[in-house]
Amino acid sequence: MEKKNKRIKISSKEISVNLEKLQEDVKSAYERMKKILPESIKKAEIKRFGNASHIILPKEYAGKKATVIVTK
Repeated sequence: MEKKNKRIKISSKEISVNLEKLQEDVKSAYERMKKILPESIKKAEIKRFGNASHIILPKEYAGKKATVIVTK
């Protein structure tokens, strides 16, 4: 006797509703992040400086604390 695999069928309308919900959730998460973070997120290049390296940011950030996340 052949064993039948169960399949889930989703209509195109259900998919679009799920995508809309995902977009709302991403916007909501971004808004929450903006409230948690005191300043904006900046992309900055890490530049060589002798045996070390520096991140150059605008003068408005002088004297403030920063959290650096290094990406590859």
